[in-house]
Amino acid sequence: MTKAHALYKRIAIVTAILIAAIFFMRVDNCAASDISIKSAMKVHVMGGYVILINYETYDKWIDGVLFKVHCKFEKKDFTFTSSSISNIERGWHKTQIAIADVIKKRYGSLRSYEVELYKNGVLVDSKKYL
Repeated sequence: MTKAHALYKRIAIVTAILIAAIFFMRVDNCAASDISIKSAMKVHVMGGYVILINYETYDKWIDGVLFKVHCKFEKKDFTFTSSSISNIERGWHKTQIAIADVIKKRYGSLRSYEVELYKNGVLVDSKKYL
């Protein structure tokens, strides 16, 4: 094998790896490009907590959207789930997940939480908050 042949072989391998990496990055972005979490915040209310979630949709219509909030309290961890949301038009939207005061009284204050966004059962976005 000549030096030139070995060089071309290395260039071909590097090129194939770069093409595969670019392809997989684009596939990942395509799955999450039609909806995303923009922000979330915890609000103290008389009845406990409310997690307010702002999200944006990019397609004309979106179906099968679900939010999960994983909460870490002082004494225990819990997961709260929204109902499935369908027939959402393109644009900015808000939803909220309420956490009862009895959870706060029994397990302590909310230390951190993570909001996950699912579309048709597939996780497409998540954000952690302290």
